[in-house]
Amino acid sequence: MQQPIDSDTSFFLLLDIGRLLRAEFEHRVSDAALGITPGEARTLANIARFGPMSQNDLADISGFGAMSVTRVLGNLEAAGLVCRSPNPNDRRIRMVQVTEKASPLLARLADIGDEVKAVTRGGMSTNNWRAFESMSKIVRDNHLTAYRARRATDIEPE
Repeated sequence: MQQPIDSDTSFFLLLDIGRLLRAEFEHRVSDAALGITPGEARTLANIARFGPMSQNDLADISGFGAMSVTRVLGNLEAAGLVCRSPNPNDRRIRMVQVTEKASPLLARLADIGDEVKAVTRGGMSTNNWRAFESMSKIVRDNHLTAYRARRATDIEPE
């Protein structure tokens, strides 16, 4: 019987790669016994990558629901790795940022990221790797543009 869906299309390949990358990262974080869960590690890394951000924006980029982000942030805050403060422009919004205490942990997460990248790259040439990264950024940016446009139309005017 012929397979009804081609699993080697770019769509399925990207989904598979994302799932496998996440599994590899989470496995290595668990093995490293860093004192935080893989989900907390991803959340901490996202806050460090994007700078201070609202809890809602963090929920959007992390893939966690608002309640899960609140729980994860509570754990990270209790460990002294992040702090939350009111947004100076809108006191209802809580902004999240990493603390200095997170620096050694973020360095270890960067090392783990490099290990995962080495697995991902395998024996790929430097030119092919750079081309892959370049095209991946274009794909990501295309989706970010579409996502932002969709969110802009979902926000009701005041």
